[in-house]
Amino acid sequence: MEALAKLSNYPTSPRKMRLLADLIRGLEVEKALGILQFNPKHPAVPMYKLLKSAINNWEQKNTDAKVEDAGLFVKTIYVDGGRIMKRMRPAPQGRGYRIRKRSNHITIVVDSRTGASHVVSKKTEVKEQPVAEETVQTVAEATPVKKTAKKAAPKKEAAPKKKATKKDEPAADTTDKKTASKKNKK
Repeated sequence: MEALAKLSNYPTSPRKMRLLADLIRGLEVEKALGILQFNPKHPAVPMYKLLKSAINNWEQKNTDAKVEDAGLFVKTIYVDGGRIMKRMRPAPQGRGYRIRKRSNHITIVVDSRTGASHVVSKKTEVKEQPVAEETVQTVAEATPVKKTAKKAAPKKEAAPKKKATKKDEPAADTTDKKTASKKNKK
């Protein structure tokens, strides 16, 4: 059985808080608490307290089970943007710059690995079933093959082109006329 804990309007930008949320997503509760306890970032403290609160909420729902035996893990954690306080800061030449002081909402869901809710769905497991050869043959015989396309002639490989030299090139008609006219003028 899963348990939920929420923190609303904590005055830190959601972007900074998501960095911590990404660290503990999917981890076991003990490891996540250790990471948050020794993390130097300032939002680690409220997230640590929120995770402890989610664990206590799970204990309240499951009075007969122990946290150590249940194998609790952070099932989901997400950080949403909260309210934004808008302020003005004095700027040069009589202007004012806007300051947006952001806050966030955090939601943590913890669940036990031993519970029935964490059973891997059978949709992910794909079992290949052998297909009878008869069905494959009947399907192949039943579908007619259209032969409308002409057979393409095999492509011939082009011989590498040689650079043309002055000896190999035939004389062009226009150049002959020009050179002949120049010779006649002399």
